Amino acid sequence: MPGPEELVVPGVKEQAEQQAKKVPPKIAQAADPLDEIRQRAVTAYTAYIEAERQVEKAYKEQEQQAEKAYEQTKERARKACEEGVARALKIREEVELKAKNACEESVAQALKIREEVELEAAKVRGESLERTWAIFTQSRRQ
Repeated sequence: MPGPEELVVPGVKEQAEQQAKKVPPKIAQAADPLDEIRQRAVTAYTAYIEAERQVEKAYKEQEQQAEKAYEQTKERARKACEEGVARALKIREEVELKAKNACEESVAQALKIREEVELEAAKVRGESLERTWAIFTQSRRQ
């Protein structure tokens, strides 16, 4: 958008000064209010241009703040995700270790029970064979 300095067309100012010298005093008095109005218009236009620049600057700042907030939120989400994954992996390792220990204990207990049962079965077998031989031997003697 053109600035207030661009409102002045080259050569127009000089022409206005030359015409002001040629204008009779009564007409010059009438021109003064017009000059004042023009000056106020230029001032208003300058203020308008400045306001537009400030609005543009405010929009850019707001855009930068939104981008910064977005990046911060994205970074927090990334960190939270990484922390969650790390916690999940740690929990998985702990659970796997507990499961492994429980499995090993269970296998050890099963082996111990099998050994006890086999020993008991061997004992019963031995006693049973002993009785059988005793009965056989008694029946042969008779």
